[in-house]
Amino acid sequence: MPRPIHGQSTYLPGLDGIRAVAVTLVLLYHLQVPGFGGGLLGVGVFFTLSGFLITSLLIAARERTGRLGLRTFWIRRARRLLPAVVLVLAATIVTAAIVVPDKLGTYTGQAFSALFYVNNWHTIASDSSYFDRFGGPSPLSHMWSLSIEEQFYIVWPLVLALFYIALRRRWLMSVVTLLLALGSFYLLATLAETGFDNTRAYEGTDTRAGGLLLGAALAFWWPARAHQATHNQRCFIDALGIAGLGTILYLSTTTNDSSQSLYTSGIAVLTVATMGVLIAAVTPSTFIATLLSIQPFRWIGERSYGIYLWHMPLVAFLPGIIRGDSPLVSSIVVVVATLILASLSWRYVEDPIRRYGFRAALTTPRLPEDTLRAALLTTLITIFTGIARTLAGIRRRITAEPDADADADADAHAHAHEQAPEPATAWDDPAPAQLEPSPLREEPVDVAATRIVEEPVDVTPPEPATPGGSIEPSAADTRRFALPTAITVLKSAPSVLNLAPAPQAYSSIGVDSDASEPEPAHSTRRRSPARAVTSAVLVVGLAISAMVGVSYLNPDLPVVSALYQPDTEGSGVEVDDAPKADRSGPTLPAAQRRTKCATVIHVGDSTSIGMNDAGMQPNPALRLSGRYREYGAKQYVSDVVGGRSSMERLNDEPNATESIDSDLARGLRGCWVVAMGINDTANVEVGGQGPVDMRIDNLMKPLAGQPVLWPTIATNSLNENPAYDNKAMRNFNRALVRACKRYPNLRVYDWAGELHQDWFLDGVHYTEAGYIERARRFAVALATVYPATDLPSSGCVLKSTDALATTQ
Repeated sequence: MPRPIHGQSTYLPGLDGIRAVAVTLVLLYHLQVPGFGGGLLGVGVFFTLSGFLITSLLIAARERTGRLGLRTFWIRRARRLLPAVVLVLAATIVTAAIVVPDKLGTYTGQAFSALFYVNNWHTIASDSSYFDRFGGPSPLSHMWSLSIEEQFYIVWPLVLALFYIALRRRWLMSVVTLLLALGSFYLLATLAETGFDNTRAYEGTDTRAGGLLLGAALAFWWPARAHQATHNQRCFIDALGIAGLGTILYLSTTTNDSSQSLYTSGIAVLTVATMGVLIAAVTPSTFIATLLSIQPFRWIGERSYGIYLWHMPLVAFLPGIIRGDSPLVSSIVVVVATLILASLSWRYVEDPIRRYGFRAALTTPRLPEDTLRAALLTTLITIFTGIARTLAGIRRRITAEPDADADADADAHAHAHEQAPEPATAWDDPAPAQLEPSPLREEPVDVAATRIVEEPVDVTPPEPATPGGSIEPSAADTRRFALPTAITVLKSAPSVLNLAPAPQAYSSIGVDSDASEPEPAHSTRRRSPARAVTSAVLVVGLAISAMVGVSYLNPDLPVVSALYQPDTEGSGVEVDDAPKADRSGPTLPAAQRRTKCATVIHVGDSTSIGMNDAGMQPNPALRLSGRYREYGAKQYVSDVVGGRSSMERLNDEPNATESIDSDLARGLRGCWVVAMGINDTANVEVGGQGPVDMRIDNLMKPLAGQPVLWPTIATNSLNENPAYDNKAMRNFNRALVRACKRYPNLRVYDWAGELHQDWFLDGVHYTEAGYIERARRFAVALATVYPATDLPSSGCVLKSTDALATTQ
């Protein structure tokens, strides 16, 4: 996040490193990078960091002024959070109107809930799921976490004010905060249920407040300020930080979003681990603080808010087939577009409003180099500088001649890195300073003519001339902020280009000071409202173009096809070890086959509802019941309930095992079609009782001696819930083939090997055409494996309903 804009702040770069780690984990999770199924825990890292920093700010304000400064605090929250949210919501809604107009109403409702920071409760109240993702992710599904944080920003300062009135002692406040956090974790573990959708537990403010509150508890005794430590203390703190960082990475790579351990222990352990990293990150001389302060981490961390906001719409508008079958293309497109949008949004919209407020940002003077052209020029100069230095280093190594000037330059920069104090930051705020440091002055290192050099700069806030007064800007700096770099030409050496950070001036009383702004010098340009609004409109327009563009990606494009990796593993049913008859069928074309089964009992879940639904298929002959009769059955019995499995109950409906027992108790006998397995597979994947072989046995044992046809299962690339992934479905299909050896009355029809992906409506359910084809093929399969007059198919597995026997 950004460097501070007021003088009571100390920059702690390690905190930006934590943000970089957290937002990277979230991106890896949403991009479905293998091995990072627990990347959603990055949100938990953000929660703990936010609770820690916000509480540190409020405590520092109380100690400095005797008040919490709630009005100032909330204004700064609005300045920091609202601009980017408005840009993202506007771009997303316009893109949805162009790309998926049928979902515009749904997305608009989500957008309004996100704008007013109640998105998590909107999702819960509408009985939506964060996890099913059968139709692909929503572009605004990530806004729930920002809603929880903003709700915390509103409520927690009031609670803290009450603490100062009622409790007064800081240790007592930390104990009460700790108890509140434990209560939240307990509620999280209690509300989560194995094998069921846990959106309520995952997105509830009450259940996720634990991470924020533990961060707040840490701030009472180890606030966000630069802590000094002895060598032994640093070693201990580093051990905490390394263990914490290792735990975060371990949980992110070994947990998935459907693990029950996520709720019972994972999020709580993650929070404690994050606290360990925070302790080390705010102790500047530790190894962890140094590691997290490297420039790439700081750059990503400063823009982490925008990266988090922009990445999800880009992921969601990618076609499902690209997301599912070409993760490399998805990752490249999303990461590049996200970084561009986050950078532009930050530079031209968010940062001016953060510094000056909504109104003043339209007219505040700016330097000429604060333009996209100057930024590009600076970047090119930096790149060429690095190349020149690399080539010079290679030449020195080849000639084995030391370069004294280069050594001096390196030493000077190393010394500057050790001593130059940095401004501080929070998720959206700086960390409070413990002491007002005295200014450090460093002289630039002069090198030979025609060489490009970097000049260190004093970034320490100057001491105020009078207590509570403001610092007058120098002639070289007529604004309250400067670009990261400014290009100047040394007068003493016209051929030498100096790339130096521009000097910064800070107000000793912060952004809400009443001190007047300095008059713009001749080197500044005044912003116009029209130009500022145009900048925001251009960012939104670029975002819409990017989102619409990614929605049109397809495997036929040359750049995509080169990296396209379609799923070619099939259904998982490859070998049929069952005994083969000397003569086998079918010998008749599919349309002429008839079954010997007079009564057909169809046991199924939600994937069977559409096959016999009058609303989906008004023609009775094309429904499942009509198809079974067309192929020889006299009686059809439907035992279909949505969301069912062989063991778990949903909404107090009997599970499939109980339902079959009830059917048998009623005297039903005949041929059974068991179209089950998708939910059983998913439930085992999320920690339900297993293995799937046991679940198959639960349904097959009561049906001993009666013919059973069991179609294989599959899902679509639109489904992005790992528990319902086709890799898991293939494991179930292999278990079905193994069951053939235990149950001679079982036949397996490889429906998953014959279906077309365009028959799917979402990740699991089918279109009208898909249900018509599914019903027809089920009936043909039944007539093929249990024929009335034809020869039965060979072995246990029927691979195709259309193929005729090759040997007769």
